[in-house]
Amino acid sequence: MTGVTEEEREHRIQEIQDYRLTHGMLLKGFESGSHNPSRLNQLWHRISKKPSTLCACQVSETNLPWTTRPLAVSILPTPFPKHLFKQAQELQPLFNELYLRVASDHDWLRGVLSPLIEHDPLVASLWKIYEQVRNAGSKQHVVCGIFRSDYMIDSHDSTLKQVEMNVFSASGFSHAQNVANMHQHIQQTCGSSADLPKNKNVDGIADMLAEANRIYCHQLVSTRNEEALPSTEASPVPQPKICILLIVQPTNFNIADERPIEHALWSRNIPCYRCEWQDISTRTQLLSDQNRTLLFHPPNKQEPLQVSVVYYRAGYQPHEYLHIPSGMDSRLRIELSRAIKCPDIATHLTTCKTVQQALTKEGVVEKFLSRSSSLDATSASTKEIPALKNTFVEMLSIDSPPSRNDWVGVISGPTRVANYVLKANGDGGGHNVYGEAIPAYLKTLKEEEWKKFILMRRIEPPNETQGSLLLAGDRAFKGEVVSELGVA
Repeated sequence: MTGVTEEEREHRIQEIQDYRLTHGMLLKGFESGSHNPSRLNQLWHRISKKPSTLCACQVSETNLPWTTRPLAVSILPTPFPKHLFKQAQELQPLFNELYLRVASDHDWLRGVLSPLIEHDPLVASLWKIYEQVRNAGSKQHVVCGIFRSDYMIDSHDSTLKQVEMNVFSASGFSHAQNVANMHQHIQQTCGSSADLPKNKNVDGIADMLAEANRIYCHQLVSTRNEEALPSTEASPVPQPKICILLIVQPTNFNIADERPIEHALWSRNIPCYRCEWQDISTRTQLLSDQNRTLLFHPPNKQEPLQVSVVYYRAGYQPHEYLHIPSGMDSRLRIELSRAIKCPDIATHLTTCKTVQQALTKEGVVEKFLSRSSSLDATSASTKEIPALKNTFVEMLSIDSPPSRNDWVGVISGPTRVANYVLKANGDGGGHNVYGEAIPAYLKTLKEEEWKKFILMRRIEPPNETQGSLLLAGDRAFKGEVVSELGVA
């Protein structure tokens, strides 16, 4: 580490080890000797294929041996240009508005997603649920969202470029807060006066979910007033017991990122319960009343609770719909209900890379944001639209003729293809294919399956990426590290 003595390096490592241990900066593993998230996902996938009568027992976290490993963190805070950091923060409300407006435009979504609906099983499943809810009529018009836009610095012009927009089951917020607090603490112990940005992710998310809960409770009062009988002798109606429901995956290695949000809600006197994806069908109940009230039956409690908000940290993987017998019906049950969804099925669909690619086309961003009364021709906010679009990089789809020609040109030229990355529509970045490996990978697929992917120009980060990353135990890695900035 440049500018850091060996003694200070060892001091920082010791401080980090102890801080991680005492602040729950851990990942949970469920197979003996396995802490690899991809293997855990394989375990989840394998178990979820078992008959539904065995699924709950097989998947239960309490029935599997588990261990932990420390979260990998940087030994030093990662430098990031202050003006770009500020720019990302200023753009986030506009990105939030953009994606919410996209989610509300049925015809546009259908046009963009139609090729995927035909060839991508996950998108087809989500769209089927979306259409069922739309035909039945929504009982809840309030949507809750935890959106995070990820960026990298492009070395070509030192500007901010968007990697992706995460609108469903975004994670890492609790970990990020702990890492920020850890660096702040260690800087102080080393006598540094560096002014590091504050991170209050957990309180921010808990406050938002609490506000959604308050809105739901207010809706209940309004409904009761409308339905009340005109009698002064009517008995007072008992207030229902309310809870927030957190939908999670079993064998979840990232539980230390979820639990702090639960705890923050409980500290606000708002009950929050976890429900594993495969248990939705048995733990929840959709009443046949006109409001489609959703009930949750918590463990060790006789009385069910009315669900005010459903916060998804599961439901984004194909096998959750295709191999869990109750998967489709469980998601439909929640979406049909009056509970406020975080987020709803329409917003979930906007997380597809095809949507991100379609937004880069000329005039599309203006089509959505020009509808906002806060963005009129004289508003200063209109100046933010070019700034938002400047974060876009070239993205190619095989669907439309002009884009198809560019796509074929890229994968046919070894020089050009080196500058691109192939991304699956529903993937968060763990299974990307880069550069020269793209043509060979595409040859393993049928051409109609190419529609499930997007070609994106690679964002080349600055060369100043030499740093140290502290891994599990005492092992410290020194070398090239590519950093992303996530802003919610």
